[in-house]
Amino acid sequence: MPGLSEAFERIGAFLEHQLPQTHAAGVALSITDRNEILGVVVRGFADAAAGTPVRPETRFEIGSISKQFTSIVVLQEVEAGRLDLHVSVNELLPDLELPEPFGPITLHHLLTHSSGLPIGTEEAPTGPGAVRRLRDSRPGFAPGEHFWYSNDGYKLIGAIVEHLVGEPIHEILRERVLAPLGMTASVAAITNDVRSDLATGYEPMFDDRPAHTSHPLVPARWLVCNTADGSIVSNVIDMSAYARLLLNGGVTPTGRLLSEKSFELFTTPHMPDPDEPGSCYGYGIDVATVEGRNYLGHSGGMVGYTAYLLTDPDSGLGALMLLNGMGARRAAALFALDAVRAAIAGEPLPEVIEPADPQLVRNAPDFAGQYSSPEGRVVELVEDEGRIRWREGALGVFLEPAGDTEGVFLAPHPSLERYTIRFGRDDQGQVVEAFHGDSWLRGERWAGPEPEPHPKEWESFTGLYRSNNPWSPTLRVLLRKGTLVLIWNDDIAPAEEPLVPLEDGSFHVGLDEWTPTRVEFDQPMNGKAVRANFNGAYFYRSFED
Repeated sequence: MPGLSEAFERIGAFLEHQLPQTHAAGVALSITDRNEILGVVVRGFADAAAGTPVRPETRFEIGSISKQFTSIVVLQEVEAGRLDLHVSVNELLPDLELPEPFGPITLHHLLTHSSGLPIGTEEAPTGPGAVRRLRDSRPGFAPGEHFWYSNDGYKLIGAIVEHLVGEPIHEILRERVLAPLGMTASVAAITNDVRSDLATGYEPMFDDRPAHTSHPLVPARWLVCNTADGSIVSNVIDMSAYARLLLNGGVTPTGRLLSEKSFELFTTPHMPDPDEPGSCYGYGIDVATVEGRNYLGHSGGMVGYTAYLLTDPDSGLGALMLLNGMGARRAAALFALDAVRAAIAGEPLPEVIEPADPQLVRNAPDFAGQYSSPEGRVVELVEDEGRIRWREGALGVFLEPAGDTEGVFLAPHPSLERYTIRFGRDDQGQVVEAFHGDSWLRGERWAGPEPEPHPKEWESFTGLYRSNNPWSPTLRVLLRKGTLVLIWNDDIAPAEEPLVPLEDGSFHVGLDEWTPTRVEFDQPMNGKAVRANFNGAYFYRSFED
């Protein structure tokens, strides 16, 4: 088709610009219509050390896109009359003994991330282990009341399906979804056997600080699993077959995989996602509106891999993007769909825009001024043509926005990079304070009260804690502005949340009291807590500062 070749050339150019801005070694992106793949673009390395390039056939881990496959199997069982979406999961899985203090938790709640269960820490390396640990996790809210993403909730769905069908979940997914779609290169379990022809997963070298593109990539920790929340291994060719299932309303070349009624239930926007404006969650699938277009899709992440699926049923096009590492994906998928839509319609193709200067800051003058800490630390922030220079003594470094979160920055210098730099505004919207590690820096416009004194025992909780959990190897606890703050890995910019003390001596993580995230400290030794229990996973004090 005239124009398609140029569209894919531009998609390739877009990826060439974007890949160096990610923490990934390689990428594969495909575009399909309702009938066939229109093109595949690959860039970078499947194995950087060996110099092996990514090919269209290269397999990656697709992470949470797997949740859609699990949801399809659940709906097939509902169609057959063997499952009820609206009874307590304790009725569906004998011996589960899941706490339900706010009322029954059902499959509907698990499928829509509205159960109140924690996201999961992956410390238990198996599905049964993770499900068993849920007995010790108190839900944070009444089922259906909020959206709170829970990988462990989908692990529980897998356990229920296994009990009902009498087979391992990865075999059920292969028989019910992968095989009917002709996804012969795909498997639903990550095992040592698949490692020989899988793209090497990569992660930034440092696990105790925000990731920066200057940090080397290293092979990611290896994870073996078959859980229903994210264990499918595939490539963009096979995944395009799945995208066509969405584009065709649940119909495969050989018949329906889901009835019309079930497909409608699958893609109904059941729960709004407060973190994604215009997006709601169906059953394992995102239902979103972007610039007036309706999309079905999902992101995916595993240790060392990220993925993105985006389908536009109205235009009949779908995009699949797989990376061996961390990186932004949505912009590339949207650009690819825009380019192919334009080519098919004979319209001008979108221009490839080079990435913006990573140091450019929106509203940069807002942050300028002098900041000082009660301990005597003095910092001057200077606005320089849309950038912010951090000056502290003889040190000067330009800050870089950390993702899309306003007021959060990376400081690419060895003396600063261990923490993000975060700014706070007052009720009038003026920037009045900054935070870096355990430093609270008051700006010239600060007019707030002094912090309340903190309990002396809190000082015994501060420090770095480590775990063998491949997803979250570190937790850091700081005492800042009279409040304990917990920092844990969360993509590019680690999450920082205040710890709110509870009556039982534990702490709620964050100010939203309804979330199920908790931490408690114990095993004191030499005046310091040795262990932190974070949502049921144990982290142990490290010697590092």
